[in-house]
Amino acid sequence: MNILFFLRFRGYLETAPAMWAAQTLLQGATPSPASRELAHACLRHACALEPWDPELVALANQLGQTLHLPPLPMPQALRRAAVDALLEGRDPQELLALPPASLPAAARLRLLLGLWASGQHQQVFLQETLRWSTEEESTPARALLAWAAHALGETTLRDSLLHRVPPSIWRENLLGHLALAAGDDARACRHFQESLVLEPAQPHLIEALALMADRLPLPDPNQYRVHILFYTFNKLETTLRTLESLLASDIGDAAITLLNNGSTAFAPKDLDASVARLAAGRPIQVVHLPVNIGAPAARNWLWHLPEVQEAEFVAYLDDDVLLPRHWLRRFLADLLIYPQTCAVGGKVVNPNPFHTIQYIYRYFQEVAHHHIRFTPNAPLALDLGQYDVLRPCLSVMGCCHLFHRRRLERLGVPDFDVRFTPSQVDDLERDIQIWKHGGFVLYDGRVAITHLQDAGSAAPKSEASWAHVMGNHHKMEGKFTERELRDIHHAVHAAEAAWWDKALERALPLLAPSAQSFWRRQRQEQLPLHATAHQQSP
Repeated sequence: MNILFFLRFRGYLETAPAMWAAQTLLQGATPSPASRELAHACLRHACALEPWDPELVALANQLGQTLHLPPLPMPQALRRAAVDALLEGRDPQELLALPPASLPAAARLRLLLGLWASGQHQQVFLQETLRWSTEEESTPARALLAWAAHALGETTLRDSLLHRVPPSIWRENLLGHLALAAGDDARACRHFQESLVLEPAQPHLIEALALMADRLPLPDPNQYRVHILFYTFNKLETTLRTLESLLASDIGDAAITLLNNGSTAFAPKDLDASVARLAAGRPIQVVHLPVNIGAPAARNWLWHLPEVQEAEFVAYLDDDVLLPRHWLRRFLADLLIYPQTCAVGGKVVNPNPFHTIQYIYRYFQEVAHHHIRFTPNAPLALDLGQYDVLRPCLSVMGCCHLFHRRRLERLGVPDFDVRFTPSQVDDLERDIQIWKHGGFVLYDGRVAITHLQDAGSAAPKSEASWAHVMGNHHKMEGKFTERELRDIHHAVHAAEAAWWDKALERALPLLAPSAQSFWRRQRQEQLPLHATAHQQSP
């Protein structure tokens, strides 16, 4: 792993990963100017995300002096240790109910970001954020909180927070994000360019500019043979919500098959009647199995149905997802444009009011003999647009996958492995098999899927559940040799690095001179990082 990949992977760096990255870049007797410049950028990330910490800003400014960079503004705040002591063991709602004079702005901001990341206490968050929007003093923190208001759908509060706010990456990025959603690429481009002047070390904006330069019309699903598959066990209500969301999306005449995987909580006739009501005359095939055969076998059963074998593109959905309208057209475009790609998935968000990040993409963090450790599924819970990118990855979340059937067949990629029954890691292992057999997996963060099962708060808790998860992970480790794992690891990173280099090449002419210079220097150096057993990334 190198620091530039680390930055691309995480999007933004909080204090701990920023300090680790900066320390890694500055180790040795004479760090290069490009290394020092990137180290300073990592610290700037943390200062932008956590602007209450004067010690962090002082450290960044100390390094900035050696690069002849203007100092970052020093916050008028308590020391981090003092804020920690003030907040420790106290209820956030109780603290935020205190008069403003009793709780420093630094502590209030930390509490608000904590509520946002947890996806909880929406009303408390809104009440306190509204106070921020009416204060006389204008700070970049307003624009940061505007992202949370945007996630909540509070457009009036969002616009109030952005009004009279000083220039910041959060302001320009949100305005660019809104312009993109409105279809105004030219305005979005201007905001992203300005943000990259303020902070060039934002790889996701480089990728966004490259994607805008290559934008093509989305394909019509009716021009292709598409079959959409999902299966359920004892989840009648969420299955119907998923089906309703699916039918409201732009899927054209795509075929739909639902497998009832031996459900015992409702009668088959109840599911049939509910599906017919929602379908309103649209043909939807429902298959009833007498027993639950588990997720891998259910997927394989559906895959081998004669009518599904005729499809060019096959989608798998979990029975608890809500889909954006354009999901299928966007995924079809990805598979059609990039000929090595066999599977594509999107950005998965939690069902809480803030739609925090649940799962993005995964890579190998460590591989050895019968040993696999993955990168975190959600490096940062706050959605600040940093994951709205398109890039190769080891794996995407299996709750909404689109596969190119003919490419999988040509490469000889095996079925889902029934040894992972009833579930856990079967979809992850299949993505690894795609790379092993010479295909690509793509992540497209422009497709945001709401997963109604919050993987964070609903993770397995019983000893038996954890034993099952760890057992399946151990089975997966035993399926691959060390050489295979290292080859896959190399192939994934080589593909991602080539993808990034191409995106940077396309975006460079669109950048202001200062941002161009920053990225040209980083590109020349590449800055390799070989992590040791004593120095793993946080």
